[in-house]
Amino acid sequence: MPSPSESYLLDFHGRLAGVTAHWFATASVQREGATSPSTYSLLEAVVPRDAGPRVVLDLACGDGHLLELLAKREQSGLSLLGLDMSEHELAAAQARLKGAATLHQGRAQALPFADASVDVVLSHLALMLMDDVETVLAELRRVLKPGGTVSVVIGGDMVRGDAVERFAALLRPLIMAEAQPWLPLGDPRVRSVEGLKGLFRDGFGDVTVQDLIVQGDGEPRSVWDSLRTTYDADRLSPAARASLEASFLQAVEPLRRSDGTVSCRWGMRQLTATSRLP
Repeated sequence: MPSPSESYLLDFHGRLAGVTAHWFATASVQREGATSPSTYSLLEAVVPRDAGPRVVLDLACGDGHLLELLAKREQSGLSLLGLDMSEHELAAAQARLKGAATLHQGRAQALPFADASVDVVLSHLALMLMDDVETVLAELRRVLKPGGTVSVVIGGDMVRGDAVERFAALLRPLIMAEAQPWLPLGDPRVRSVEGLKGLFRDGFGDVTVQDLIVQGDGEPRSVWDSLRTTYDADRLSPAARASLEASFLQAVEPLRRSDGTVSCRWGMRQLTATSRLP
């Protein structure tokens, strides 16, 4: 039986399957002074390109964009697995991948894979949403081979001074005014560096956490379209969402540059760790 937060996420991804890749598959990202094509490409690069058998799991694979990047390598010995709890996302992934990966419907808290059967686990913007994160990490330790790698992209700190900060400031009072109690998503420890390192202390080594800045600049209306599909904006009442739209478009006008765009940067993090040898 899905939890209340899982029920909401299933509904969201039923209505908006593929939305994460839609906004972030082509959004460039800065990490430690270097620019990469996307946060997906950062995860794809974690998988070694050397020959030999290797099993890679995309946890909460969505519409399969990350798996497609890996499949396009046509790398000998590379076996791809995807797991998601949304049948709608998996249908989109199946259409995209055309059999290039084995897809499973399920929950991260009960992975349908054998012990020590996976070399690399990747996950894009999902771990911070999951219930019972300790059980998720225990499952990752179980299915990873000794010395295996996990790398996840998750939400990070807000980037100050642009459209996302103005959006958040306008959103906050609307959330407070909602009649229904606000449904929390995930474990707040996953949203801080200290919390992440604490969660990955047991059973993992070589833990690194790197800050990412993802570029989402665009015309104000396009930026609004990306922000309105965040989970917090999606859960507002229709009237509150309409109010937020009008206020946001007005608030970002002073940020408009000569080319008509506004700065929209998303703060994220990438954590990478190694499964400790027993």
